[in-house]
Amino acid sequence: MLTTAEASGSLVLEASPAGEVRCYPGRPRTIVEALDRAVRLFPEAVALETPEGDVTYAELAELVEGAAERLVEEGLVAGDRLAVCLRNGLDIVVAIWAAARAGLVFVGLSTRLSPTQWAYMLAHSGPSLAVGHPDFIDGLRRAGAEAGMPADRVREVGDHLTGRRRPWRGDAVAFPDEDSTYGVIYTSGTTGRPKASRLIHRGTMHSAIAYVRTLALTAADRTAIVFPLYYVTGHVAQVTPMMLVGGTSVTVAEVVPRELVQLIGRRRITYLMVVPSIWPLLLRDPGFGWPALAHVEIGAFGGSPVPISTIAALRQRMPQLRLYDAYGLTETHSPATILLDAEFRRKPGSVGRPLPCADVRVVDDDGHDVPVGQPGELLVRGPMVTLGYYGDPTATDAAITGGWLHTGDYAKVDDEGYVFILDRKKDMIMRGGNKVYSVELEYLLVTHPDIAEAAVFGVPDRLAYESVATYVVPATGRTVDVPTVQQWVAAHMADYAVPRHVRIVDVIPRNRTGKIDKLALRESMELELQATSVREAAR
Repeated sequence: MLTTAEASGSLVLEASPAGEVRCYPGRPRTIVEALDRAVRLFPEAVALETPEGDVTYAELAELVEGAAERLVEEGLVAGDRLAVCLRNGLDIVVAIWAAARAGLVFVGLSTRLSPTQWAYMLAHSGPSLAVGHPDFIDGLRRAGAEAGMPADRVREVGDHLTGRRRPWRGDAVAFPDEDSTYGVIYTSGTTGRPKASRLIHRGTMHSAIAYVRTLALTAADRTAIVFPLYYVTGHVAQVTPMMLVGGTSVTVAEVVPRELVQLIGRRRITYLMVVPSIWPLLLRDPGFGWPALAHVEIGAFGGSPVPISTIAALRQRMPQLRLYDAYGLTETHSPATILLDAEFRRKPGSVGRPLPCADVRVVDDDGHDVPVGQPGELLVRGPMVTLGYYGDPTATDAAITGGWLHTGDYAKVDDEGYVFILDRKKDMIMRGGNKVYSVELEYLLVTHPDIAEAAVFGVPDRLAYESVATYVVPATGRTVDVPTVQQWVAAHMADYAVPRHVRIVDVIPRNRTGKIDKLALRESMELELQATSVREAAR
């Protein structure tokens, strides 16, 4: 596990490309150094349990060294991009660390996207080599051709990444600079082209250490990786923290709730990190509970509100579980704030306080700080913040000013420093000159005992500019109707926040990262309202 100096030492000011930031002293500076340290401290500990087999930290390092050598033989040189289209498993973990070892830039392609979307990412990132699982190779080849890649530079993964082992050479091969880019992750924005957020070694290491410290992770911990490893959470919040303490990561290729419950028991998982919508699905399985799963002690999540009823059910079924609500973005390498288990009751709706190495501000549209408790855009600064977007200096300049990241989220911070996310700026609803924050309203809706999920958004209104619309999913075994939803909001918020359009549904669509797909919901609602208007006009 981390030494005393690493785990509890005072933060120190260090110079970085973003200016002076508070940093953890005595840390591994890069993900490559983290692996080197794991090889020295716990070489025989199991690093990964995957469908391809289990590997120790010593074996993982040998695979990484061999893959890095193979990539260099393929003609890739420092700074080149390696694109991969792979499910969770040994290959993709080796790809991330081998790319970093060779000074390359890892480009992860979501297996859930279309070849046309891959083509944009390939054209934008310009990889020297793209490899994919056989299930995706035909689409990847079409995408490569559309992006102008030579046909021989798009290949099945085969043994490119795990077919060779070489002795780990440690620092005999120069480690990368901690402020260098080792990967890019395309953001999951639902409008316009996605931006390629740069993964920086300094950012990942500070986020990983924050998880170790906050969640009190140890060598005894075992985590199930249900997030795709081509995104940030799986390798920053799970694989790298486990590497720091000598714990074990268990990769999950596809998330099927019943199978996941069985895996949690069979693999003796202690640390779960999931999207909030997974909890109700797990709770439907009678096997998800104490004492059968008494070994599960950490339950972390983030990204959307969790209903009070779900939290209560988790407390009842899994009394040993410590819950953590983490708020962050790809651009912050995962967490910026974390709400601790003991704080849920006292600060409902909050995403916690900033990490020790993070600073936050809330500003108005002119960039001026707003008073405590007032809404504005949340800005974040610290060593976990990206240095920008790959190949897009304009977007970088718009998002980062003087080291401060514009999150695009409306928030407020109370007098104790707790952050409350109110809305995405683009999702704020303007109702007759009044602002309605959709996330704030979603948090309110899921406090109703009969509501499991809610999605709030605005739709055009010819009189008031926008009307409030919501899709609501009833809690398991409960029913809810439109008047109940409207009355609940009317009793707790201003009259202009009461949803005019309410739909009770069985499921709310989500995008590939598990976030509610509000663009799809908004388009569906607008089409429905337009059709209704046409029918009424024809009468």
